[in-house]
Amino acid sequence: MPLDYTAIQSRLQHLASQINARQNAEAEKAGRAAILLDSLAGQNESSREAILAAAALNSNLRSAVPTDEDIADVFSAPAISQDYTLLAADGSQVNPNRHDSIPFGVINIGVFRVDSSMQTPPREIVETQLLNLEEITNEYGLVGEEVIALRRDLRERRKLAELAREIGGTVLALTDGPLELFRDPKGSPETQNEFEQYIEVLHELAALGTVTGGYVDRPGSDLVVRMLGLLDPAVSQEPNPEKGRSLAPLTDAFLFRDRIPPQARSAIFGIQSPSARSYPDETALHFFYLNTGSPGKPSLARVEIPEWVAVDKDRVGLLHAVLLEQCGLLGGMPYPYSLHRSHEIALVTMLDKAQIEQMISREMISQGMNPPAPSNKQFTKNLAGRTRNR
Repeated sequence: MPLDYTAIQSRLQHLASQINARQNAEAEKAGRAAILLDSLAGQNESSREAILAAAALNSNLRSAVPTDEDIADVFSAPAISQDYTLLAADGSQVNPNRHDSIPFGVINIGVFRVDSSMQTPPREIVETQLLNLEEITNEYGLVGEEVIALRRDLRERRKLAELAREIGGTVLALTDGPLELFRDPKGSPETQNEFEQYIEVLHELAALGTVTGGYVDRPGSDLVVRMLGLLDPAVSQEPNPEKGRSLAPLTDAFLFRDRIPPQARSAIFGIQSPSARSYPDETALHFFYLNTGSPGKPSLARVEIPEWVAVDKDRVGLLHAVLLEQCGLLGGMPYPYSLHRSHEIALVTMLDKAQIEQMISREMISQGMNPPAPSNKQFTKNLAGRTRNR
C-alpha cells in the first residue's frame, strides 16, 4: 500500500512549527552560551577542576573538558610544509538475519590511499571477510548488529595500522565517525574482547606516530554546551544530574557556526564520559570543531583525535590543513574526498549480498547439503524487491 500522503500533509504545519520553535530556542540559548564561553577565557585550569569535580559526583556525566588551549580561541590552518600519506578507511557490513535462507555476516573494508608527493597514483584497497559461524553466533543465537559493527570498526583501524607499518614518513589515518566507540550496553564478552583489541590497535597507531582522526560530519553533539551549563554561575551549584542540560536544546555546531571563521578550528577539548574513561593514557579522546564552509555558509564538523595527536600541535596543524584540502576537492559539498572514496569502495549492496548467498548455496550443494529457504516473512518481502542492504 502506498503512503497516506494526506495524513502526512495534515501534520506538516505542526512539524514545521516545532522545528521553528526549536531553532528559536537554540538561537536564544546560543547568546547565553557565547557570553559564558567568552567569560571563561583564560580560566582553563579552574574550569577543568570544576568539570572533574562534577564528574566525581556523577559517574554518568558527559561533557567537554578544557585542555591547554584557551576554550574561547580559534586557530587558523598552517601551510602544509611536508609530504605525507593519507589513508582514509570506511567499512560496510552484512548482518546475520534469521529470516534469510542462510544467515551469514560479511565485513568489507575500503581504504583510499593518497601520497601527497604524487610519486605514486592514488590506490584503492579492499579487504573482505566472510565471518565464520562462531563469529556470528553466541549462546543466545545470532549476534546483534552492534557486535558486527564493533568488529567492522576494529578491522578498519587494524587495516590502517597494517598499512601504516609499511609506509615510511608521515601518515594520516582518517575514518568516518567518532573514535569513541559505543559498545553493546549489555557488556557481552565478545564486545569486551573486541574493544580491548581496538585499544591495542590505537596503541600501535600511537607507537607508529600515525596522525589519527575521526571525522564527524554535521555533528549533533552538545559536549561543549554541557560543559558551559556546568560552569554557568547563574545555575545552582548544587549537584544535579541535569545541571549540564540548562542550555538544551543548543548544540555545539549551532554555538560555533558563527564563532569559528571559515577554514579555522576551535580549541581542542577532552571528553568526559563513562565510555571515554576506557581510553587510557595516550589513547584518551579529544576533539575540535572545524568550519569547512565559506563566508556566510558555515559547515561544522567535529574531528576526534587521541591524546598522542592532541598534545602535538604540529600533528594537529597538519590534520587541520589536510582536512581542509580534502574538503575543497568536492566543490560546494565540503566533505573529505578521501572518505567519500573509501565509502564507495567499502559499500556492500543488496546485489552483492544476493551474490554471496548464491555462492554459499552452491558450496553447500557441492557438499551434498540442501540449502534452506528463507522464512515466510522474508519470502514475502522479497516479492516486492529490495535494492539496498540494511
